[in-house]
Amino acid sequence: MTALFVELLAFQQLKTARIQNARRILVYGLWIVITVFILTVEGVRGSTVFGQFLVVFLSGVLVAEGTAILLAVLSILANYLAALLESGPGLLFGAGLPSLASHWALQAGYLLLAVGLVMLLARSGQAATAERENNEDDLLERLDELSVAKAQLEISERNLRRREGVLAAIRDAAELLLRDESLEAAILGLLADLGASTDVDRVYLYENYQDAQGKLSIRLKHEWVGDLAGLPSERANANARLEEIGFADWSEILRKDLVVRLQASNAPEPVAGLLRECGVQSVLAAPIFSGETWWGIIGFQQTRWEREWGPLEEDALRGAGSILGGALQRRNMQAELNQSELRYLGILQDQFDLICRFSPDGKLVFANDAYLRFFGLRREDLSTLNVWSYVQPTHHEPLRRRIASLSQQRPVLANHILTRRGDGVMVWMDWTERGVFDHNGQLQEVQSVGRDIDQEMRLRKQLEENLARTENLAMTDALTGLLNRRAIMEHAEAEWQRSDREKSPLSLILVDLDNLKKVNDTYGHLAGDQAISYIASVMHGSMRRYDWAGRWGGDEFLLILPGADSRESAMIAERLRSKVNSFSLSDGSTLQVRVSLGVASRDAQHKVPDLEQLLTQADQALYLAKQKGRDQVALAGE
Repeated sequence: MTALFVELLAFQQLKTARIQNARRILVYGLWIVITVFILTVEGVRGSTVFGQFLVVFLSGVLVAEGTAILLAVLSILANYLAALLESGPGLLFGAGLPSLASHWALQAGYLLLAVGLVMLLARSGQAATAERENNEDDLLERLDELSVAKAQLEISERNLRRREGVLAAIRDAAELLLRDESLEAAILGLLADLGASTDVDRVYLYENYQDAQGKLSIRLKHEWVGDLAGLPSERANANARLEEIGFADWSEILRKDLVVRLQASNAPEPVAGLLRECGVQSVLAAPIFSGETWWGIIGFQQTRWEREWGPLEEDALRGAGSILGGALQRRNMQAELNQSELRYLGILQDQFDLICRFSPDGKLVFANDAYLRFFGLRREDLSTLNVWSYVQPTHHEPLRRRIASLSQQRPVLANHILTRRGDGVMVWMDWTERGVFDHNGQLQEVQSVGRDIDQEMRLRKQLEENLARTENLAMTDALTGLLNRRAIMEHAEAEWQRSDREKSPLSLILVDLDNLKKVNDTYGHLAGDQAISYIASVMHGSMRRYDWAGRWGGDEFLLILPGADSRESAMIAERLRSKVNSFSLSDGSTLQVRVSLGVASRDAQHKVPDLEQLLTQADQALYLAKQKGRDQVALAGE
């Protein structure tokens, strides 16, 4: 930035110097013209006039402007006295010798002109100096502005680097987990990277469990602690019931997939006391869900100062919690997969590998009994057989190329090939070919070991299909078949962003089954489940093809209406309410049910800053509908 300032200053000085030089050239040009004029017009007397003109001009240029003025005045007076002496007393301004008066006046004019040129040159220098000083002041002000902008840019870049560090930590952890690395090591690495990138003092991971009395408790699974003056109290690491340590509200908040922020200075007792005892100033905690199950807590602690948590830290925790939840879910699914693979390996142990040797052109040289049995061959026919007869025709050319690529540097190849069994059935075989070379490196034979992997391939395909179904189930509510809370929230966020981009309306409808507790108490929980399923089916039948419906929790449902304004969403809500009537229970009896609906919209008449506010408005409208007597639709803002 200093270099830029110097360059700008030099440019301005150069510009000023050029202007000043132009003025000097003009003055000197005038001086030359006047000099030539004096010497040409005045003749012999011109030398005296020129000498005086030159002395006055040079004194102003080389000495000072005042000196030039003084010399000019003295020269004019001297010329006047000389003219008087030459003409006699009183004649200069009398009637006689007018040429002497004219000559004296012309001399005075030349001298005054010299003074004018000196003053013009002096004023030009002063103007250039003032302009240069003004330019320097302007550039200094710009330099101050650039310094402020640079400081702001450095702050933005520092925040960006922190965010990039958080994203890199989460990305690296995801890669470790996806590469089937040790889950424990990956978690520890993730906690360390999170702590380093967010500059927190402690990153912790607690797991939920039920104690002997069936109470919800937590236990420390992993933690990362930074370079602190003092570590938290051992009590912070102990197993504890949430209600006993004053965190009973946490379970309700975290179950709703919300984040907990806490500062020791404004926390209620006994929480504040526990934080002080542990040396903790600020806490930020987020839930970890494995599928639909609240598994535990991941959080930050600050011990050196009281910290205000921002979006960066919250996004980091949520991202890490989502990855860990997915990893835990995958670990459970991997355990199921491993059990299936173990069962499959038990089957493989009861079979024999197929072994043969053949020449590079495919002629069989040796085959064991398992090979012969598999292909239904007789040993006496071995010399007339060719391996290409038992390979699917579409695999001939690729296999020939692979065998031709065998070398002493790469002597082994593995292939999965559809192979025709002796009974004509095509099965998947895992073939491993090893080249046998002579002393010149020429391929002499290929030893092939085959293993029947047909069942493994079928199992793997089935497992992949099961995995796809499991992933689909992880996004749906088991009872209703609608989207679960996390999935419907993801769709709500996506539709909110699209509404932002396209400037289109967006409406939410919260639906609540009226008097579900009464249904459960009167008819049993099975009837309550059937009532919830009935409402879900009515919602599904009332949706437009681009709407989204999900179970929000318990007896509440959320309906997302992209492109619908407040008027259209109110009509849809009323139509849905009117469709809810009665249905038949599994025992044949009929149950009458009703719903209350709260509608909130974001459109030209209703400006809503964010999705959370829109959800809050829908919830308030639902509460209003219940207050008015249930079985009705209420609009936000009524």
